[in-house]
Amino acid sequence: MSRITLYQRLKPEIKDKLETEAEIYNTSVNCIFEDLKTKTRYSELTIDSIRTLHTFAELYTYKLTSSDVLFGEHIFND
Repeated sequence: MSRITLYQRLKPEIKDKLETEAEIYNTSVNCIFEDLKTKTRYSELTIDSIRTLHTFAELYTYKLTSSDVLFGEHIFND
């Protein structure tokens, strides 16, 4: 059975933004990509990974709902 990773589920606009940021912040963004490629559930991410993901995708917390933070639906496709 094939496991779909969080990296594969990233919304295209989020992935595009991260790839753009990787041109400048290669090490940090590649760490996030590697983390997403090894995990299949949002709940497996650490708070630090989620924070870094939000930072480089320019997802500002004041624009998020509590549901966004808890379930990551603003970042990942189902």
